[in-house]
Amino acid sequence: MTQCHFEGEVRTEWLMQSGPDRRMRLLEDFAFVDSKGHRWLASAGRVVDGSSIPRMLWALAGSPYTGNHRRASVLHEVACDERARPSKDVHRMFYDAMVCDGVDQHEAMEFYAAVRLFGPDWALDEPFSNFADAQARPMRGIDDIEVALDLLLGE
Repeated sequence: MTQCHFEGEVRTEWLMQSGPDRRMRLLEDFAFVDSKGHRWLASAGRVVDGSSIPRMLWALAGSPYTGNHRRASVLHEVACDERARPSKDVHRMFYDAMVCDGVDQHEAMEFYAAVRLFGPDWALDEPFSNFADAQARPMRGIDDIEVALDLLLGE
C-alpha cells in the first residue's frame, strides 16, 4: 500500500462577481494520492466555491475555506463535479485526505457522515461509465437521517 500524500498546494485567485464572492480558480494542479495509490487531481483552471460541503454545516464546522479540511474540500468538490468515480468513493477520499492532512479522526468522521448524508450522491452503472450517465439517487427520508445522526451522535 502507498502512503497517502498531497502533491502541490492549493493556489487560487478569487473570481469577482455580483453577490457573494466565493468562487476561486485553481492556478496550479493539486492532487491527493490515497493509500491505494489512486491520484485525485484538481487541475489548474478548475473553479471551486465550497459547494460540496453542505452549507448547513458551515455554522458548526466553519466554511470550506477555513480549518484543516480545506485542502480536502477542494479535491472533494472537484471530484463531485467530475463524477468519474462513485459518490461513496469520492466521499471516502474526502475523509482520507482530511486524516492525511492532520484533521482529528473524530472530526473527519463527522464531516464524512455529513457529506454521505447531505452531500451529492450518484451511482455509476459501470466503473468507467461517463459521468453524464450517472443516476442521482432520491433524497433520503427523515427516518434514515435520524438513525444516521443518532449513530453519529452516540444517542
